[in-house]
Amino acid sequence: MLDTDLPAPAMAVRSVLANRGIAPALALLNDRTDYRFTAIYKLNGEVMHAAHAFDRTSEYRTWLKVVPLGRSFCQYAMEHGEFVTRHASKDQRLTNRPYAGFVESYYGQLLTRADGTPYGTFIHFDLEPCGIQESEIAFLREVIPAFLDYLN
Repeated sequence: MLDTDLPAPAMAVRSVLANRGIAPALALLNDRTDYRFTAIYKLNGEVMHAAHAFDRTSEYRTWLKVVPLGRSFCQYAMEHGEFVTRHASKDQRLTNRPYAGFVESYYGQLLTRADGTPYGTFIHFDLEPCGIQESEIAFLREVIPAFLDYLN
């Protein structure tokens, strides 16, 4: 994680989003964490489609594209508005999950359209255990809704 000293981080994210687009804004948010991936997934029926994804290693991953909602941590973010697990294989809430052994850490936040219907989720995730600080979660709660103005 790059230590960036921005005088107004929320304004910086909004500025990058407005002037450079979603992908650079996701990269900026990813840089604030230890997560490898940062993405926005769009709900389409019972499937989550990667509308925008950033991989810090810049590898192309086809498995990032489409995930059944029932096999995704996004189901919990959509159900509760937010979901976080730092070590999924040791998380007692996920003992009987059918998708064990792949994504190990996850932070997700529900994205809701102006009319109240769910768009999908903003997520950070990794194949290795890692965490997110409460202050970063509070920051994401502040800036993530701005992405909805740029999503179709």
